Amino acid sequence: MMLFAETPELVAYKEVVDGIITVIFESIHSETFSISAQVRSDIDVADSLFMTGLQQYAETLQVS
Repeated sequence: MMLFAETPELVAYKEVVDGIITVIFESIHSETFSISAQVRSDIDVADSLFMTGLQQYAETLQVS
């Protein structure tokens, strides 16, 4: 697992195992969640997963 991205609210790590990429998020409140997808050579899956996770986290904050 390696550090992938940081925002003021989240830190994201990524790892690839058996053709599956997982982006693991940790919030400033120590909450964790992850998103996984099959690795594809034609798109940068990690960036897409990060943006999806960031949007989901923002939506969760708005609902709370």
